[in-house]
Amino acid sequence: MRFRLSELPLRRSRGFSLIEVLVTVLVVSIGLLGLAALQGFSLNAGQGAYFRTQANNLAYEVIDFARVNRSQVEVACDLPLLESWTFFVEDQLPGGALAIEVDGCGEVPNSISAQVAVTVTWAEDRMEDAVGGEESLVVQTRI
Repeated sequence: MRFRLSELPLRRSRGFSLIEVLVTVLVVSIGLLGLAALQGFSLNAGQGAYFRTQANNLAYEVIDFARVNRSQVEVACDLPLLESWTFFVEDQLPGGALAIEVDGCGEVPNSISAQVAVTVTWAEDRMEDAVGGEESLVVQTRI
């Protein structure tokens, strides 16, 4: 005995596929919202990492300059800020500032006694752990 689809009673399952479609749309929309939030967090973290990398590169460039000119730094007890460094910090980092501090020079002649500290500071209002909306990187070394 064969039945045609039009002959079967369909009263009980009427509207069931519409509920399935609505549940599927709800699950997919929640998943897409989660994906959008993840993308936003990823962009935020990537930007912070970029700023940290730029600050790190600049700090080590200043340290290398101090090592190359060690005798002058130890005599003058100062490392002059080059215009390119300040321009780079202001251009690449939002609210960027550069500070150089030289300690312990001139104590013992011809010895490695000078210590150089380079501090790079920039505005970081997107990160929750930044103190006062600023983040800084400090690199210290003996030259």
